[in-house]
This record gives sequence, structure tokens and C-alpha cells, in this order.
Amino acid sequence: MRYWTISYPSKNTLGEPFIKYETLTDTDVLDRYWDTWSGHMLRWYHDKRLLTGESDGLEIITPEKCIEDWSITHRAVRNVWREMKECIA
Repeated sequence: MRYWTISYPSKNTLGEPFIKYETLTDTDVLDRYWDTWSGHMLRWYHDKRLLTGESDGLEIITPEKCIEDWSITHRAVRNVWREMKECIA
């Protein structure tokens, strides 16, 4: 299982800014992102097919590509320490 850590600005209860970190698994990413991402990709594929007449392209709609796109979009970093902890436990 892979773990991904992202950071984003937030504010505490006093309104003071700080950086919040969140770690997600591949499953978490797919649970949150798959429906939206695959819907966008299907629409993109459909539009491309109408414009160019190409019939291939559905092979890019995979869970691995979804996670890759999510990690790039959110500037996620693999959390190898968490992965190692999982292997040891």
C-alpha cells in the first residue's frame, strides 16, 4: 500500500494561519477522486473521438493513472516512512 502526504494552508480556531498535512492511501485517493476524475476523462475521450475520429484512448482511464494525476495536481509526496512502518508491523 502506498501513502501520499499533501500540505495545504489552513487556519486554527484563533484564525492564525498554519500549514496542514494530510496523509492518504491509494484507496483513500481513489475513494475521493475516482468518480470525478474518470467522469472528466470519459468526457475528454468522447470529445476527442468526435473531433479527431480516433477510436483508442480508453486505456488511459485506470486507477494508477488517476492516482498519478491526483499526486501531480495536489503536489503529493510519497510517504515511504509510513510504507516501511506498514511492512514492519
